[in-house]
Amino acid sequence: MRAVPVVLAVAALVLVSAASARDPRDPQQRHTAADTRLARSVSLRPADLAAGWKKRPPSQPGPPCSAEPDESKLVQTAAIDPTYVWKDGVTAVGSEVDVFRTAAMARRDWRLSTLRVVRDCVLESARRSVQKGTRVRLVSAQSLGRLPYGERSLHYRLVFDLLGKKTVPVVTDLFGIGSGRVTIVLHTFSVGSPLPDSSVNDLVTLVAKRLKASRLGI
Repeated sequence: MRAVPVVLAVAALVLVSAASARDPRDPQQRHTAADTRLARSVSLRPADLAAGWKKRPPSQPGPPCSAEPDESKLVQTAAIDPTYVWKDGVTAVGSEVDVFRTAAMARRDWRLSTLRVVRDCVLESARRSVQKGTRVRLVSAQSLGRLPYGERSLHYRLVFDLLGKKTVPVVTDLFGIGSGRVTIVLHTFSVGSPLPDSSVNDLVTLVAKRLKASRLGI
């Protein structure tokens, strides 16, 4: 079906917020081996997922998002984003882990990551990626409240349609947990409907427990 490669392209871009091309508004990158190891220790691992999921190779960086806020005074000491794709080649789940030099910097990044910014950047990436003759229409962008983890948390859901020869509805969820110097965003991408709550909640709980047990939240 013609929509499949379009959805694949959109999925590859929607879920790579950490893989955009270098932008002067980005945080300064001063990664340390210690913080990178700790970031990997709290992120999703292949063993966390059922059979049928495969780690996706890193994507090529895309152009910076025009709606991205200026974070050039912030310093990141680790940033990873392992993403896993289901055997259908489209459905995806991943965990972006961003560590900052100080807790104040992490909180500043959190405050700047508003629903409006996320919505605009996702749509900009999606519209840039689709084939000629296909349009992207926003259906809804919602903040679905806090999660019972961390000192700061959020759940954003974006629903949009790919309009071509037929309409393909796609959903992306972002579950954010922040504590101290670190922010974890578990993100999903699916066609038609969100991933089952039971499966996603288990993964969110898992990474939240790892964060609490680590020293990253200090």
